[in-house]
Amino acid sequence: MKKTVFGLMLCGAVTLGSCNLDTIPTDKYTVETFWETEEGTEAAMSGCYNVLTSSALFGDSAPLLEETCTPNAYNYNNAGGYNVIAQGTHTANSSGIIANRWKKCYEGIGRCNTHLNRLSGAVVADDRRVQMEGEAKFLRALYYYMLVTYYNGVPLILEEPVYAHGSLPRASRKEVVQAILDDLNDIIDRRLLDWTWSKTADRGRATLGAAMALKARLLLFEASKLVNPSNDSAKWQAAAKAAGDLIEKEAQTGYDLFGDYRKLFLPANEHSCECVFNVEFSKTKNTAVNSFNVYSVQYRNNAPLLDLVMDYRTTTDGAATMGKYDNLDPRFAATNFYPGSTFLGKANCPASEVCQFTGFAHKKLTIYDEQKRDSDDGNGETNYMFIRYADVLLMFAEAQNEVDATPSKEVYDAVNRVRERVGMPTYTFGTKSQAEMREIIRHERRIEFAGEGLYYNDIRRWMTAERVMNAVIQDYAGTDIAVRAFDPDRDYWWPVPADQILLNKKLEQNPNY
Repeated sequence: MKKTVFGLMLCGAVTLGSCNLDTIPTDKYTVETFWETEEGTEAAMSGCYNVLTSSALFGDSAPLLEETCTPNAYNYNNAGGYNVIAQGTHTANSSGIIANRWKKCYEGIGRCNTHLNRLSGAVVADDRRVQMEGEAKFLRALYYYMLVTYYNGVPLILEEPVYAHGSLPRASRKEVVQAILDDLNDIIDRRLLDWTWSKTADRGRATLGAAMALKARLLLFEASKLVNPSNDSAKWQAAAKAAGDLIEKEAQTGYDLFGDYRKLFLPANEHSCECVFNVEFSKTKNTAVNSFNVYSVQYRNNAPLLDLVMDYRTTTDGAATMGKYDNLDPRFAATNFYPGSTFLGKANCPASEVCQFTGFAHKKLTIYDEQKRDSDDGNGETNYMFIRYADVLLMFAEAQNEVDATPSKEVYDAVNRVRERVGMPTYTFGTKSQAEMREIIRHERRIEFAGEGLYYNDIRRWMTAERVMNAVIQDYAGTDIAVRAFDPDRDYWWPVPADQILLNKKLEQNPNY
């Protein structure tokens, strides 16, 4: 998919007198002329996607670094501003991800709102106009999902940006969630998007399945203990139905688990049957590239921790033993380099290489297995799967397990499909209580998505962060590295960035910041 950077130039109030408002340049696109050609309209659509590749969302190494806010990984130099979150020392004045994610999400929302507002008069075929409406609504929903997931209620803007929007107060969480659902339900009910795109060049665009999966992820968060302390079963039922509706469409969607867990994350297998929605990176099609290779194998500031490694089970589903890696769940070696493995062409993970920080290095989402490092690996083009089908299966299992007094066969089936893919033992129907299955599903999520940036939101919505993050982190030998902290009265939500409150006095800060 071609991505074109799209921006708007606005005259500030102070310099308004110097702006000639009657003159529209003829040698370049402006907000008034972008939609007067098909090429400009397509560029505007690409601009709505382009924000996804920002380091504040999924570009650079954001998903990898978000793992370092959890017991899964260690960020030794606070790259991206994530380590202060792990340490519990972040504030509203913290630079990096907390400040930048807010701004970039609203940049994406502004582009989507403008595009939606201008679509009716755009020079584009009617069927393409319908698709673009669906794409823009999906992306707007995604950007608001990111905001409401990290900051809670935020200003709700559904129109083309104007200066007055800069003084809006925060809407309630309920209002923002409803706006997201309105967009996603509109896509689903009116079939604004199809299951697939017919042209290879369009692979990576939003689909009907992506809208259904994002709805499931949003509703799962809404059903969680963090947002739903009364454990309203209706919310769990809604989440289970949203994920289940997509699973029921397998014959139409073609979604399935890709056969090889390691190869799933290599560029050669992008857009596989498991990919529901990914963020596109390419050296040849556009300038959007990531730093997955560099951060994982050169800087190693997303180094896996012993706590994660010891949570892998053996191939017979027994407990791991420190220092013994040969008989672990195959997802371990597919995700991590470890002492005894070959790392960048060097046998036995030499201490000067991998053991520099934790004794482990991250493999998943890099192009590396055992081969030597290519000198031209700085800019990565491995796509980031924001939602893959294994997540849909485990979202359904988690939500349905909370609905059922005892786990249903459908819950077992969903969990077992994920485990069968890597050859791990399956669970026999009727042998687990609801509480036991809950812990099984949580374990599966941690292991299945290790290194992909999902675990931070999982431990927040389960409200286990206050237990697992108030801990000492250790390297491969059990040597203490650092002490982390998590304040349950404050840290389940990020602060509203201080610079945003300076700009907008109507914004209220989250508690205890």
